[in-house]
Amino acid sequence: MAGVALAAAMAAALVAPAAAQEWTPTKPIEIYVGFAPGGSADQIARQLANAVKDTMPVPVVVINKPGAAGALAAQDVAQAKPDGYRMFVGGGSETTSVGNHQKVSYDARRDFTPVLKVARLPSVLAVPANSPFKTAQDLIAAAKAKPGALSYGSTGEGSLFHSTMLAFEANSGLRFLHVPYKGAAESLLALASGQLDMAFGAPEEVKGLIDGGKIRPIALFSKTRLPSMPNVPTVTELGYPVALDNMKGLLAPAGLPEPIYRYLNKTFHDALQSPAWKSYAQNSGLTTDYADGPAFQKEINDSYALIGDSLRTIRAASAAK
Repeated sequence: MAGVALAAAMAAALVAPAAAQEWTPTKPIEIYVGFAPGGSADQIARQLANAVKDTMPVPVVVINKPGAAGALAAQDVAQAKPDGYRMFVGGGSETTSVGNHQKVSYDARRDFTPVLKVARLPSVLAVPANSPFKTAQDLIAAAKAKPGALSYGSTGEGSLFHSTMLAFEANSGLRFLHVPYKGAAESLLALASGQLDMAFGAPEEVKGLIDGGKIRPIALFSKTRLPSMPNVPTVTELGYPVALDNMKGLLAPAGLPEPIYRYLNKTFHDALQSPAWKSYAQNSGLTTDYADGPAFQKEINDSYALIGDSLRTIRAASAAK
């Protein structure tokens, strides 16, 4: 009997460390979004929350905190406890671009724990449905004739869309008028109403307005064409090799314990295979593009460096004039 008791005690001792490494949330998890409702980050956050509602024991709450090209939401997460209860949708403006334009209170290369990447979104350049510009070549010709006269909307000063257009200006020698908004939904509505000559959006952000006949896509800032927009050329095809895709994923504060990372990564990775997420991706034209935390961090670092190099080139060229 003593031998049985000893064996049981030893088995318990072996199981205990493994059990200690497990983590399960016991209160609602918050996902911050640094842009206004309706944009790609907001849609992705809400779809992820919906996709895990049956597998996660607690609610996932989406909180919009727009401003500073997503930096306000990222800042709140950077300053939060690394306990698994607060993350944000990032990988785009707030983590790869805005820090190259202005001073922010965090460094995206070290102040977060990326949990996973879920998508990569090409930048779609669109014009109002009644625009005189039928093609990207029409727009380029008009920009050459009137430097700085054509306006474009972005998701904020220092946003990825802003950086994309600056890179295009540097590559083409063209000049445009920047009009920043708090999110893609706002800028695209302004575009549809004729307040702008052009604006950027992710595929799922522009889809509804395109289908409704309010706007027209004329160019993609991506390496390849989109299957959902086979007739829309990339600017690379037009002779301007500018491609800055917008990544989206979940990031937590730096120092997230490994058991919490594993739980969140697996839960949300599994969600990408759920019927709810697959239906959303198919209906919106979103391309799911998974990467684990370390791989996602490398992509963020690479994009951050690329944008920084582009801006330094632009500033050097401006100073030389």
